[in-house]
Amino acid sequence: MNYAKWISFIFLTFLFQTQFSFFRSPLTFTVVLAYYFALKSLPRQSQAGEYFGSGAEMKSAAFGAFIGLLEDILSGSVVGPNLFSKGLIGFIGVTAFTEVVFKWTPVLGIITIVLFTVLDGIIVAGMRSIFTSIQINAVAAAQIVFIQALVNIPFGIILKPKKFRLTD
Repeated sequence: MNYAKWISFIFLTFLFQTQFSFFRSPLTFTVVLAYYFALKSLPRQSQAGEYFGSGAEMKSAAFGAFIGLLEDILSGSVVGPNLFSKGLIGFIGVTAFTEVVFKWTPVLGIITIVLFTVLDGIIVAGMRSIFTSIQINAVAAAQIVFIQALVNIPFGIILKPKKFRLTD
Protein backbone atom coordinates (compact mmCIF):
# COMPACT_ATOMS: atom_id res chain seq x y z
CA MET A 1 0.00 0.00 0.00
CA ASN A 2 2.85 2.37 0.80
CA TYR A 3 4.35 1.96 -2.68
CA ALA A 4 0.97 2.60 -4.31
CA LYS A 5 0.60 5.78 -2.27
CA TRP A 6 3.98 7.15 -3.34
CA ILE A 7 3.49 6.14 -6.99
CA SER A 8 0.17 7.98 -7.02
CA PHE A 9 1.82 11.01 -5.36
CA ILE A 10 4.50 11.02 -8.05
CA PHE A 11 1.93 10.71 -10.84
CA LEU A 12 -0.29 13.48 -9.43
CA THR A 13 2.71 15.73 -8.83
CA PHE A 14 3.86 15.49 -12.42
CA LEU A 15 0.28 15.86 -13.65
CA PHE A 16 -0.30 19.07 -11.68
CA GLN A 17 3.14 20.41 -12.48
CA THR A 18 2.63 20.03 -16.22
CA GLN A 19 -0.99 21.18 -16.37
CA PHE A 20 -0.91 24.28 -14.18
CA SER A 21 1.15 27.44 -14.15
CA PHE A 22 1.07 30.59 -12.06
CA PHE A 23 1.54 33.89 -13.92
CA ARG A 24 2.86 31.85 -16.86
CA SER A 25 5.65 30.44 -14.72
CA PRO A 26 6.19 26.68 -14.47
CA LEU A 27 5.61 25.19 -11.04
CA THR A 28 7.96 22.96 -9.04
CA PHE A 29 5.81 20.58 -7.07
CA THR A 30 8.59 18.01 -7.30
CA VAL A 31 10.51 20.06 -4.73
CA VAL A 32 7.51 19.76 -2.43
CA LEU A 33 7.34 16.01 -3.04
CA ALA A 34 11.03 15.51 -2.20
CA TYR A 35 10.57 17.66 0.92
CA TYR A 36 7.47 15.68 1.95
CA PHE A 37 9.24 12.35 1.54
CA ALA A 38 12.14 13.65 3.62
CA LEU A 39 9.78 14.66 6.41
CA LYS A 40 7.95 11.33 6.32
CA SER A 41 11.16 9.32 6.42
CA LEU A 42 12.45 11.00 9.57
CA PRO A 43 13.17 8.56 12.39
CA ARG A 44 10.43 8.58 15.00
CA GLN A 45 12.66 8.08 18.03
CA SER A 46 15.46 10.40 18.98
CA GLN A 47 17.89 10.28 21.80
CA ALA A 48 18.57 13.42 23.75
CA GLY A 49 21.00 15.51 21.78
CA GLU A 50 22.49 12.65 19.77
CA TYR A 51 22.53 12.31 16.02
CA PHE A 52 21.22 8.98 14.87
CA GLY A 53 21.79 7.59 11.41
CA SER A 54 18.92 5.40 10.34
CA GLY A 55 19.45 5.29 6.61
CA ALA A 56 16.63 7.79 6.17
CA GLU A 57 19.04 10.23 4.53
CA MET A 58 19.97 7.75 1.82
CA LYS A 59 16.36 6.65 1.24
CA SER A 60 15.23 10.24 0.95
CA ALA A 61 18.13 11.23 -1.30
CA ALA A 62 17.46 8.22 -3.54
CA PHE A 63 13.76 9.08 -3.75
CA GLY A 64 14.57 12.70 -4.59
CA ALA A 65 17.09 11.61 -7.21
CA PHE A 66 14.50 9.28 -8.73
CA ILE A 67 11.97 12.12 -8.96
CA GLY A 68 14.65 14.35 -10.48
CA LEU A 69 15.60 11.68 -13.00
CA LEU A 70 11.95 11.35 -14.04
CA GLU A 71 11.70 15.12 -14.36
CA ASP A 72 14.88 15.29 -16.46
CA ILE A 73 13.65 12.51 -18.74
CA LEU A 74 10.20 14.06 -19.15
CA SER A 75 11.60 17.54 -19.79
CA GLY A 76 13.70 16.33 -22.71
CA SER A 77 16.71 18.31 -21.55
CA VAL A 78 20.06 17.11 -20.29
CA VAL A 79 19.82 14.41 -17.61
CA GLY A 80 21.35 15.43 -14.31
CA PRO A 81 20.33 18.87 -13.02
CA ASN A 82 17.02 17.82 -11.48
CA LEU A 83 18.46 14.49 -10.39
CA PHE A 84 21.18 16.25 -8.39
CA SER A 85 18.90 18.99 -7.09
CA LYS A 86 16.08 16.77 -5.83
CA GLY A 87 18.52 14.25 -4.37
CA LEU A 88 20.23 17.04 -2.45
CA ILE A 89 16.88 18.35 -1.21
CA GLY A 90 15.95 14.87 0.02
CA PHE A 91 19.25 14.49 1.84
CA ILE A 92 19.23 17.96 3.43
CA GLY A 93 15.55 17.65 4.38
CA VAL A 94 16.19 14.64 6.58
CA THR A 95 19.44 15.95 7.99
CA ALA A 96 18.01 19.34 8.93
CA PHE A 97 15.03 18.01 10.86
CA THR A 98 16.58 15.29 13.03
CA GLU A 99 15.86 17.49 16.08
CA VAL A 100 19.59 17.89 16.49
CA VAL A 101 19.82 20.72 13.98
CA PHE A 102 16.28 22.16 13.94
CA LYS A 103 12.95 21.44 15.56
CA TRP A 104 10.06 21.80 13.14
CA THR A 105 7.79 24.84 13.38
CA PRO A 106 5.43 26.25 10.72
CA VAL A 107 7.71 29.26 10.16
CA LEU A 108 10.70 26.98 9.75
CA GLY A 109 8.65 24.91 7.31
CA ILE A 110 8.03 28.04 5.20
CA ILE A 111 11.68 29.08 5.31
CA THR A 112 12.81 25.57 4.41
CA ILE A 113 10.48 25.13 1.43
CA VAL A 114 11.42 28.58 0.10
CA LEU A 115 15.14 27.82 0.47
CA PHE A 116 14.70 24.42 -1.18
CA THR A 117 12.82 26.01 -4.09
CA VAL A 118 15.53 28.65 -4.54
CA LEU A 119 18.26 25.99 -4.25
CA ASP A 120 16.48 23.89 -6.87
CA GLY A 121 16.19 26.84 -9.25
CA ILE A 122 19.84 27.83 -8.85
CA ILE A 123 21.14 24.28 -9.30
CA VAL A 124 18.96 23.46 -12.31
CA ALA A 125 19.57 26.78 -14.09
CA GLY A 126 23.27 26.74 -13.26
CA MET A 127 23.86 23.18 -14.41
CA ARG A 128 21.88 23.71 -17.60
CA SER A 129 23.87 26.84 -18.44
CA ILE A 130 27.18 25.11 -17.68
CA PHE A 131 26.57 21.79 -19.42
CA THR A 132 24.47 22.95 -22.38
CA SER A 133 24.58 25.93 -24.70
CA ILE A 134 21.45 27.45 -23.14
CA GLN A 135 21.78 31.13 -22.28
CA ILE A 136 19.81 31.94 -19.13
CA ASN A 137 18.52 35.41 -18.32
CA ALA A 138 19.25 35.81 -14.61
CA VAL A 139 16.43 38.30 -13.99
CA ALA A 140 13.81 36.12 -15.68
CA ALA A 141 15.09 33.04 -13.84
CA ALA A 142 14.94 34.90 -10.52
CA GLN A 143 11.35 35.98 -11.22
CA ILE A 144 10.32 32.41 -12.02
CA VAL A 145 12.01 31.05 -8.89
CA PHE A 146 10.34 33.78 -6.79
CA ILE A 147 6.89 32.83 -8.12
CA GLN A 148 7.62 29.13 -7.59
CA ALA A 149 8.65 29.85 -4.00
CA LEU A 150 5.44 31.81 -3.39
CA VAL A 151 3.34 28.94 -4.72
CA ASN A 152 5.20 26.43 -2.52
CA ILE A 153 4.81 28.45 0.72
CA PRO A 154 1.46 26.89 1.75
CA PHE A 155 3.04 23.44 1.54
CA GLY A 156 5.70 24.57 4.01
CA ILE A 157 2.95 25.29 6.52
CA ILE A 158 0.82 22.21 5.85
CA LEU A 159 3.47 19.49 5.59
CA LYS A 160 5.10 18.48 8.86
CA PRO A 161 6.90 15.48 10.31
CA LYS A 162 4.76 12.81 11.96
CA LYS A 163 6.33 13.41 15.32
CA PHE A 164 7.43 16.94 16.05
CA ARG A 165 7.77 19.18 19.04
CA LEU A 166 7.11 22.90 18.97
CA THR A 167 8.86 23.46 22.30
CA ASP A 168 11.10 21.54 24.68
